[in-house]
Amino acid sequence: MQYQKVIEKLGYSPREAKVYLASLRLGEAHISDIAEKAGMPRTSVQAIMDRLHADGLVNFYVMRRYKYWVAENPEHILFNLQKKEEILLEAIPALTEMRKMARRKAYNENSEEMFSRVTNCLSSAVQPMLVADDDCSIQYVNHAWEHLFGYTLEEIKGKETRILSSGKTDPAVYKAMWRCLNKRCMFQSEDVIDKKKDGTLCTMRTTIFSIKLGETYFFVQILEEITKA
Repeated sequence: MQYQKVIEKLGYSPREAKVYLASLRLGEAHISDIAEKAGMPRTSVQAIMDRLHADGLVNFYVMRRYKYWVAENPEHILFNLQKKEEILLEAIPALTEMRKMARRKAYNENSEEMFSRVTNCLSSAVQPMLVADDDCSIQYVNHAWEHLFGYTLEEIKGKETRILSSGKTDPAVYKAMWRCLNKRCMFQSEDVIDKKKDGTLCTMRTTIFSIKLGETYFFVQILEEITKA
């Protein structure tokens, strides 16, 4: 097995992986011995060992004014990865929110004007219509949609479309829907069961397609109530 490649895949540079393996094979060694084993200049190895020490992969002790380096248990690499994962998991909500804010800022005046024109056209449509952004956050509903579901635009804007989920729709329907939408294809179904504001369930004939306004994609959903579930 190419152990150096394994360590590199864990986030270390080729030189760092090479020096760590040299230290691991020597056990306890002076920096000059590690440099010779790694086939690298002593000054370069010293800088790398300092970085590995900061990362918890090597340690040292001093005896008779000489510093001897010792590689720590390789399990420390796994421990470091677990710590990084914990830090990342803690940061993900904030990073996700930053992404959403950046996407909102990406709406330039031109795309806002285009979005306004589109929603003006939808406002007088007879069929209930909903517009969501690429994160499935509701951005617009027309009057027919408000009448059908009981929510006002002010109440529902910014909420995720899952607020309308009844939990009764077959998961296979949603899988088929996302297969289409991820390809920017139109999706149609008569098997979607949604939930209105008052808790009433309704089976909908659903048509969803995406449109691009400026640099932003939106999902447009056209609904037709079939029967009350």
